[in-house]
Amino acid sequence: MENNKLKEDIRFLAVGAAGANVTQMLEKKDYKTYYVNLAQQDLDLISSPNKLHVKNGEGASKNRDKAKEVLSESIDEVLETLDNQITEKYVFTVFSLGGGTGSGCGPFLSSVIAENPEKKVGLVIILPSMEESLQARINAYEALSEIIPLKNTLGSIFILDNNKRKDKLSINRSFALLFDSFINIGDVPSSIHGVIDIAEQKTLLETSGVAMIHKVAQNEQSNLLATVNDGIYATIEPNKKIKYIGLSQPEAKEDKGTIEISSVIDVVGQPIDTYMGYGNTETVLYLGGTSFPKTYINNLAESIKSEQAKAEKVMEDDDISMDEGINFLAKKKTVVEEPPKKQMSLRERLLASKNKSSSQ
Repeated sequence: MENNKLKEDIRFLAVGAAGANVTQMLEKKDYKTYYVNLAQQDLDLISSPNKLHVKNGEGASKNRDKAKEVLSESIDEVLETLDNQITEKYVFTVFSLGGGTGSGCGPFLSSVIAENPEKKVGLVIILPSMEESLQARINAYEALSEIIPLKNTLGSIFILDNNKRKDKLSINRSFALLFDSFINIGDVPSSIHGVIDIAEQKTLLETSGVAMIHKVAQNEQSNLLATVNDGIYATIEPNKKIKYIGLSQPEAKEDKGTIEISSVIDVVGQPIDTYMGYGNTETVLYLGGTSFPKTYINNLAESIKSEQAKAEKVMEDDDISMDEGINFLAKKKTVVEEPPKKQMSLRERLLASKNKSSSQ
């Protein structure tokens, strides 16, 4: 079938334990997967043979710098292994922003794989709940500061939000179902009203920026904004910036209408183009190239800064001085680095990203 050509050309690369949880849900739906972790114990829980333990890794304990340091010691071997094992064009790197291994290694591995002109790299990243630890939220902010400058070199970025549900595993299951529903559009019988073809599916997957996939009930046309915002993703920004809309739905019947594309545009904005398909058994909506969740990022920064004084007091009580330039955001700015005058090795590049904060 047509969609199998696309499905066969997709690989999900899990970095860290949380990324593995999402990826295992996709593996159950017969997607190709690969798992990378610093902790052998986490990999032992995965039955797939497609996994790699980073040499000398014992886990990162939510320490992004530690994860980068361990990866730097064998970065060339790791990338050679991934290059040999992952031959598909579409690679989606899956990782949590709040942990150590995923948030520390995921952005860098994604950026290097994306340098291959034969690859198109997307992300499936997981935002921590605002109720999670201070360190988890700091990790998320720092990881986002590395991801956002990469956005124009990557394809679709799906941002799962652990604030949306208390059951985090249900978010993982829902994403796997939604992604599979989008890929299965290729199975929809031909319709005289048109279908979303494989070329259009590829365009949607390759579009840079934040992406979402939703299932929409036919009676939800009048409340599409709630449908979009009550899903598993970070809440869409109100700026109505979007590049592409894909909408695949059943044929119209006398007793049941279809979702009007104008209703979708009213909610999310006017795109560059829309791809419409009919004959599906369900209504699947793909939003491609929307903005990063600036509101969430600002709230995340405020939640971190609000705990700075308390954290410093705890550290002072233990007679440990704290470098304010390392983890606290009040004095920290994202800086776009100038390209190096001489080409650095992969290990040098990774260590440079680790040392970036302390050098400012």
